[in-house]
Amino acid sequence: MFGLTGGLIPCPAAITVLLLCLQLKKISLGAGLVLCFSIGLALTMVASGVIAALSVRHVSRRWSDFGTLARKAPYFSSAVIIVVGLYVTYSGLHALT
Repeated sequence: MFGLTGGLIPCPAAITVLLLCLQLKKISLGAGLVLCFSIGLALTMVASGVIAALSVRHVSRRWSDFGTLARKAPYFSSAVIIVVGLYVTYSGLHALT
């Protein structure tokens, strides 16, 4: 699923390469470069997803409270984002006055 969702957004680097190759009238070179780039990106994303899944399984076997921590992690990260947002708002208002 990680690899599938990552491929839904067009890559700006691939679009740039295609546009440059179209300008140089080297369409087959552009298609080949983007194909190789996409294959490499897919392999990298699948490998990182597999490593993440295996590491979560390994940690959950060794640490029984990992599931509880993982369920509470979104609350912690949302609190951090709220604090950062309040700080940025305060800094912006303070700079205006």
